[in-house]
Amino acid sequence: MLNPEIEKKYPIGSRPTISFVPYIIFCSFLVSLIGAFTTVELLHRRVSGTGWRSWVQIAGCAVSFGLVAIWCMHFVGNRAIVLGDGEDEIQMYYSSTYTAISAVLPVVVIFLGLSAADRFYKGNKGSVVRFASLGVCGLCGGAAVTEMHYLGNNGTTNYHLILSWSHVFGAALMAVGSCFISFGLFFHWSKHWMNNIWRRIVVALFLAVAVSGMHWTAAAGTWYEIRGYHTGSGAERNINLIISLCLCLSACLVCFLLGFIKQRQRRMMKDRAQQVVLAIATFDPQGRLLVSQSGLMPCQTITNQFFRRTFDDEFNTSHPVFQWIFRVSRNWIGISDLIPTMREHLQTAGFLQVPTHGSNSRTSMDDDEDSDASYSAAFRELFCVTAHEIAKTLDTSLQNLGCLYEDVLTTGTLMNRALWTGNYGNRIIMAADVARKDVEMGTVTFGRGQMLVLTRKVNTTEAHRLQNLGYGFAGIEQVSDHLARSLQIPRDDLEDLVGRLQAFSERQLSMPEKGTYLTSFLVQPKPGMKGMNVIVPRATPDRLPMVKLSAEGLDSRQTTMLSAFNGLCLDECLSLIKQRLAAPSDDALFLGQFRNTIHDLLKECPEQALHRATFSAQQLDMMHGMVAQTDSNRPTVFAFCGIKEIYVQSLASLTLKTIPLSFFQAYLRSRPGCADHAILAQKNHKEFSSLHQVPSMTKLPPRTRRTRWPRALRPKQSESMDMSWQADTCSEKGLVNMAQAPAEPTTHAWGGIMVTSTQDIHIGETKEGANMEMHDLGVSAKVGVAETEEQTLADRLMSITSSFRDPYAARPPPNRK
Repeated sequence: MLNPEIEKKYPIGSRPTISFVPYIIFCSFLVSLIGAFTTVELLHRRVSGTGWRSWVQIAGCAVSFGLVAIWCMHFVGNRAIVLGDGEDEIQMYYSSTYTAISAVLPVVVIFLGLSAADRFYKGNKGSVVRFASLGVCGLCGGAAVTEMHYLGNNGTTNYHLILSWSHVFGAALMAVGSCFISFGLFFHWSKHWMNNIWRRIVVALFLAVAVSGMHWTAAAGTWYEIRGYHTGSGAERNINLIISLCLCLSACLVCFLLGFIKQRQRRMMKDRAQQVVLAIATFDPQGRLLVSQSGLMPCQTITNQFFRRTFDDEFNTSHPVFQWIFRVSRNWIGISDLIPTMREHLQTAGFLQVPTHGSNSRTSMDDDEDSDASYSAAFRELFCVTAHEIAKTLDTSLQNLGCLYEDVLTTGTLMNRALWTGNYGNRIIMAADVARKDVEMGTVTFGRGQMLVLTRKVNTTEAHRLQNLGYGFAGIEQVSDHLARSLQIPRDDLEDLVGRLQAFSERQLSMPEKGTYLTSFLVQPKPGMKGMNVIVPRATPDRLPMVKLSAEGLDSRQTTMLSAFNGLCLDECLSLIKQRLAAPSDDALFLGQFRNTIHDLLKECPEQALHRATFSAQQLDMMHGMVAQTDSNRPTVFAFCGIKEIYVQSLASLTLKTIPLSFFQAYLRSRPGCADHAILAQKNHKEFSSLHQVPSMTKLPPRTRRTRWPRALRPKQSESMDMSWQADTCSEKGLVNMAQAPAEPTTHAWGGIMVTSTQDIHIGETKEGANMEMHDLGVSAKVGVAETEEQTLADRLMSITSSFRDPYAARPPPNRK
């Protein structure tokens, strides 16, 4: 029953006095701040684009902002309004219908605004479109705050609201302006990858001010006229308050989970900086780097650590595994169909665990002669499977993933810490100086990580496609801090690295034009006699320092003149040319041209060792294994061959550098159109594939059939081709038609292969079977599928260099190859 004193004290139509509870006002601001911060965090972790996942995440942001930051703040704030002397009968009570509508409507409005900003601001649109999208987002945000407030207040069952229109417009303007500033700052910082935690807190504060400021500005211009009394229990006032507090606690839980996930990602990035990682460096036409929403390059762990048997066994450009990856990345089609087989083998062998996404583990290797080969095969399989996984995340094929960068990059250098200082002078012992030795595994591992990078440059269409997937292109100055922290390397080193990656992605194939060239082939032993390096230009390491001697091929007279210099060092060649030019002759023009070319070569390669390099009159073909050009158009080269002293490791020119000789050979075998691509693909199929069976002419005996045991774990077999084959046991049956030689090369799973030597095949029937004897006819022709790779230009020059250094070896005659 209604107390008569209430009717007498507060008659219908009267306006009771208004007072506020200060601590509840502060609590309402905290509720708004929690909802706003949750919204900003969800926006920060959203996926841009038009996929369903992006829509779901934007809907979550709309729910967080519309339901928690606005709706909960409104009803918690209204709980701070005390009418009259606080009697329960005259306090504000709300209609459930209006309350439900006021909860749904702001979510819908803010969803539209966030969708417009996310769709149009992040794309490569004009400034007018971007600012218009921010305007729509700010307008929708302000409208959501304003309409929720007045719609919720109109749901009061016992009051008629009297509004001051100046306060209404002022509150709406404050809400729209604050939302425009906050969302504008967020999307601007997010576009430039400056959206760190402190900037997101600033955005959340602006949003909280937008909601709370609008609410209390509107409340200051609102009077309440009694039109009825509440006769029920006063506890009904707390229903909306309890619901708001529950939603607020849920938002706090979401923030806690997001923080936990962030910390876990940071730990993973630190761990990844100590692992072997495959990263993708993709550049758009403006030279900007492809990064994820968090400002990181797409990357994935290959394995926890590349195991080394000795201190000298370093995973670098001279390692056979790196050179294999380098060549495979330039002909992905030769390995792409083996990915399912590799994945199955890794799962069977325990190197790849299926339940955990992206987790790679290694099994223990027995310390025997086959363990190195087994781990090498497993690591190569892990690389291919990892590359395939990254290609799927980028929604592209493996062939479009890019080429491997020409170096193994070191990460985790900032993880080193000073371990101790003591009575050892001023030296600080770093963690990187201490190696950890695993006695049971028989291996030595180090604390720093390594990164392999696949690079490419995409056009505008591909750049837009990647942006629609949720990635973005950023300048290095925008993401350098975050990216350097994730890789645990200094920022200056990162900027230098990205510059080198961009230059590598734009490097064009340095194929020499038609003509005759003069080159320097200078090799140098590595310290500790760990192999040989070769001096190459820094800008084009796939070719030797060279200058053009003649735009056309040399005639027989000119070739004969050069043969007189065979075996002489460069200074002796210049002296002999000077002597011959002293007497007038018809050869003076060519000799002068030869002398000028030698001086140009000295400018190209200003090494003191070149003066002692020996001239070879052998005219060598520079187009290793490439059949696109005819013999008349193929460039040839004459070389000065020499060996530099081991104790002088520095170079005289900054335009030169040294690379391992084996890596230079890998460069030559990786050129487009080279037949070695198909030969390597054939070897890969023989090693990894248990599904691609080669058809044979006769049925193999049961004891010679292939087993299902992974090939990578079998004993390593010789890959060289014997000069005689046994017909009934040959694993290459079906590759060559013995009945009739085909007119064109046969197409196989690994492609057709060209060889440059014809074999005369004689088949003799014996009791043991058909033996095929091959004789070299010395001419070029197409004979089917080759088994071994030809010698590269580097191999031939190294052979010439060795022959010059051997006093007992006969010097090769000057002829044209």
